[in-house]
Amino acid sequence: MKVLQSLNQNALLVRYEGSECIVVGKGIGFGKKKGDPVNEALVSKVYQMAPERTDLLNLLGDIDEESIQMAEEVTEHAQMELGKAFTGNFILSLASHIQFLEEKYAGQIEIFQPFHYELKYLYPKEHQVAEWSVNYLNKSYQLNLPEAEVSFFTLHFVNALIDQGEMSNVVELSDILNEIAELVEQELGHPLKRESIDFSRFIIHLRYFVIRNLNSSQRKNEINDKEFQQLYTLALSLYPFENQILYKIKTMLQEDHQMNFGNSEDFYLLLHLVRIVSEEGGKEKI
Repeated sequence: MKVLQSLNQNALLVRYEGSECIVVGKGIGFGKKKGDPVNEALVSKVYQMAPERTDLLNLLGDIDEESIQMAEEVTEHAQMELGKAFTGNFILSLASHIQFLEEKYAGQIEIFQPFHYELKYLYPKEHQVAEWSVNYLNKSYQLNLPEAEVSFFTLHFVNALIDQGEMSNVVELSDILNEIAELVEQELGHPLKRESIDFSRFIIHLRYFVIRNLNSSQRKNEINDKEFQQLYTLALSLYPFENQILYKIKTMLQEDHQMNFGNSEDFYLLLHLVRIVSEEGGKEKI
């Protein structure tokens, strides 16, 4: 194991078993320079670099030691909570982001939160780890990262898992759910209470439906049971406004995303819409 580049006193970029890796250990980088052997007894963690993303190595000269240290601490916690191994590329990318944040928020800039509500319900574990990360960095390193950074950290974790084949279509999924939420808001004539339990249940239900479609595993599910058909028909007649919204959602999904679903999905989505409309006080009077 030979040193390729010293990152800081506790981290080195090395070549190990034919691959580039980041190794972490207390004091492992002290006084080390390129070509030096590594004291493997000091190695506590090894993060392999993804070979197709070695362009990130160009960032090394611009990232300060403290940002790499912060990224490694966040990564260690994320791996434990998510049960997934992250690459050295993730650490470098996150470290670069953290260093940028320290400079950006020195001026107290207000920033938009991308897919804030959607991410919270789409990726609850990653979002929870992101919340911990922002709070930890603010407390431990006296940073002043705003709540908006929870969304960006969530996207970092999600994108890292996409690179490893753990997830796919995150942007398309978020876009579709946001389109549906905006359609419902348009029909109601006012914004939804996106922090409400009813909205979260609606989004979670839609999430699984959309994921199954994006993965081509969803099949049109028609239930022909006589009692269900009677209940289904009754529900449609009792809630014409909600049924109208449901029809527009189905039309949008079919025409824009080639997604189809049967009467069982109709029924459950209608019930969610009934709860949401009731919670929101119905359609705005004009």
